[in-house]
Amino acid sequence: MKFAALAFALLVLAACGPFCGNTSTRGGTQHLVFTGPVAGTLTTVHVDCRVYNGGGQFNAAITGTFNAKPLTFNVQIHSNYKGAGTYQVGSLLDGAGELRLQVGDFVASTATGAGTLTIDKGGASGSMDAELSSDEHVKGTFKCDEVHTA
Repeated sequence: MKFAALAFALLVLAACGPFCGNTSTRGGTQHLVFTGPVAGTLTTVHVDCRVYNGGGQFNAAITGTFNAKPLTFNVQIHSNYKGAGTYQVGSLLDGAGELRLQVGDFVASTATGAGTLTIDKGGASGSMDAELSSDEHVKGTFKCDEVHTA
């Protein structure tokens, strides 16, 4: 009987998805391939995702160490975020998705028409393929450790 109640509670919690407050997705490895001045493959980082339903925004803050330097990689959809789907990547002024990378002193970000950002069903993972400034390129997948909603 206790097992059935626990199974039911877990089923209800799983059905809630990332839109019922803080949801842990148990992280997982990333696979983001950078080519350019900070070339390499990023596989282990912390990915904190936030969905701002009132403003139609999504943000994934990817932090960790890359090539022995501190990394901050911000993945953001500034407006019109509606969950799963493909979004154009550009600049803040485009109102589209935007990527901003900082590794040590190196900084690069996207401009108009830079590529695409896809959010998977459930909103806790996605993929990207985009050109950044300074001849940097990123392609691959990410998975949120947690999704917070506001």
